[in-house]
Amino acid sequence: MIVAQGLVEAPVLDALFKLAPKPRPEDALRALGERAVQDAAIGVAQRMRELAKEEDEARLTTGRNSLINYRRFYVGGVGVGLVLSGNAKSPYEWWVFAASNTKPSKKATKFCAEMRILRAAKDMHCTCIGGLAVVGENQPDGRSGKLRKTLDPCAECRDMLRSECNRHMLRQRTLIVTAKPHSQVRYVETIPRMMTAHGEKW
Repeated sequence: MIVAQGLVEAPVLDALFKLAPKPRPEDALRALGERAVQDAAIGVAQRMRELAKEEDEARLTTGRNSLINYRRFYVGGVGVGLVLSGNAKSPYEWWVFAASNTKPSKKATKFCAEMRILRAAKDMHCTCIGGLAVVGENQPDGRSGKLRKTLDPCAECRDMLRSECNRHMLRQRTLIVTAKPHSQVRYVETIPRMMTAHGEKW
């Protein structure tokens, strides 16, 4: 069984299977450090961002007042990890999930791409999230005020990463790759190092 949202994740799965047909946690933790997997993940995150933009353009064209993102600030993301296979000879399978962010109004609760990825991982009983890839326009962080090379997960997403109900899926070496849309600018680091950059403990 291949666990994925749909065809949009297929390029990432293809790259992961080439990296390790029978993955182990060590493979998951190094996956987004490998250029082929990284390229595929950034591409899929970019595609999720574009799909969200296309949805809002379609809504505007048809005269619908409700947008999925009222600020027109779009972020795409991909999570890479492992789930249990039930096969003693190959105990793990690759897990990939892609998502985009939504906030239909100022008063509405926002759902970031990273939040959706974590919730999907939890629902699928993901045993190890090896990495996250995030694509979005850069802006200063709402809590720390830091303006980094690329867009980090927001304060709420960082809180969710640290929460007890999600922490068991992450490791000290879990990678986060952030990139600007349609750009070669990328930043690769561990999640603990990203937290430290915002003055937060992992």
